[in-house]
Amino acid sequence: MIDLTLGRRDFIRLGILGGVFSLAGCSFTKPRPTLSLPRGILPIEALQALTKPWSFEFLDVHPGINLYQSQLQKKVDLIAIGDGWLKDCPFESFQAIGEKELYENLNGQAINFLNSFGSDFSEKLYPVLVSPWVLIFRGGESFLPKARESWEVLLDSRLRKKVILPTSPRLVMALAKRMRHNDSLRLLRSQARSYDDKNGLNWLLSGKAKVAVLPLQSCLNAIRQDPRLSIALPRDGCPLNWTLLLRPNFSVELFPSSWIKQTWELPLLVKLLVRGVIPPVLDSELIKAIDLLPDDYKLIYKSESLWERSWSLPPLTLLEEKSLEQQWLDSSP
Repeated sequence: MIDLTLGRRDFIRLGILGGVFSLAGCSFTKPRPTLSLPRGILPIEALQALTKPWSFEFLDVHPGINLYQSQLQKKVDLIAIGDGWLKDCPFESFQAIGEKELYENLNGQAINFLNSFGSDFSEKLYPVLVSPWVLIFRGGESFLPKARESWEVLLDSRLRKKVILPTSPRLVMALAKRMRHNDSLRLLRSQARSYDDKNGLNWLLSGKAKVAVLPLQSCLNAIRQDPRLSIALPRDGCPLNWTLLLRPNFSVELFPSSWIKQTWELPLLVKLLVRGVIPPVLDSELIKAIDLLPDDYKLIYKSESLWERSWSLPPLTLLEEKSLEQQWLDSSP
């Protein structure tokens, strides 16, 4: 007869071996693919729609951080950024997106934006959402007719030191170029109360400013919450604020194409438009969703200036960058 009982020492040995194999099994567990992004550049509705097994995590963005280095070291599979971060992008660290069908559905503004980077870089970028920079007023009824025509409303003498401009000098200069005054940049800067688009709504709500230049995604909901606020898109067109996806070289995960396609369709498309962001798909895809929006939102999205006259900020050469820096210094009020 065979004795199947275990002694105390044998039991301990088996326990140790079981623990080792358990740890070994954990080490081979495949981590979930991760989308990494700064807070606020993608609406929560879009993130919640991420298809399994994808997950997302927010970046700890603070002055001095090297966004790309920190995320590449963590080996995330996808990074979402605003176009303002592209200046220092190490494109050699990213691979082509490689999803032909997704690119074929982009509208003309998105294609023009990508083409400004050249084929070596553009194939590594995918513009998932866009939001126009707009004018938002507090109690600005008397300014709205002019605001709907031109950015020159910002030079109105009644708005002196009551304007909140974007933090980006380049964007401020782009707005000044749309104005007909010879000295428009210096005049515009002399109107500024602050360069602080991040806190632009707070400036307005506190009564310390009359108008702010903000991305639509950061202020659209505010007009429904506070009747004193109103938004204008000048007929001259608006600069566009792009959210882009980049795929690191080391990622072997399939690009989440099904997630992107959800943003083109109901019901997610309506939820995104309500948040002030637009999937840059062909106009025919957007019309149905825009018709489902509240009337005050329809007026914004059906504005002819939204696509026909809007513009993106292309990458700069080193020489162009130096020239703009000098223009900024020379325009100090």
